[in-house]
Amino acid sequence: MASLFCNEDKLKSSTAINYNVDTAFLLPFLKVAQDKHMQVILGTDLYEKIEAEIAAGTLSGNYKTLVDDYVQDSIIHYALVEALPFISFQIKNGTVTQKNSENGTAASKDDLNWLIQKERDTAEFYGQRIVDYLCENSSSFPEYTSNSGADLNPIGNAYNIGIRI
Repeated sequence: MASLFCNEDKLKSSTAINYNVDTAFLLPFLKVAQDKHMQVILGTDLYEKIEAEIAAGTLSGNYKTLVDDYVQDSIIHYALVEALPFISFQIKNGTVTQKNSENGTAASKDDLNWLIQKERDTAEFYGQRIVDYLCENSSSFPEYTSNSGADLNPIGNAYNIGIRI
């Protein structure tokens, strides 16, 4: 798996997900959130620089501040957006089953959609903080504006990222 910008402990300690949720279940959703949402917010060049520095163990200075104080807050909420639809399901042995709780009642689809939207709103808020921080400090992050060709250019607004044309 590629280098993650955030770990599962940060996800669990900063969201409604508790420590009873299996780490192996959460890690793919952290990766998906990072790829789908952070690459769009950061742009390909900055995203790849951060990913390479994390892999090398050399993340420091302005880049560490960006990740620790801005990026992680958005990723953890996008990870929850990605995980929530699957949290009560298991896929194994060629079938999909839904887990039941002995101590609770399953949430309705409307309840789940409401919860997903609340997490998306929070993720977008933190995503906009990333954009604002990068625009205000663009000279410290030259990769933010150096994308070309097939690279993803960073967005100027983190709300309602949706499909990009």
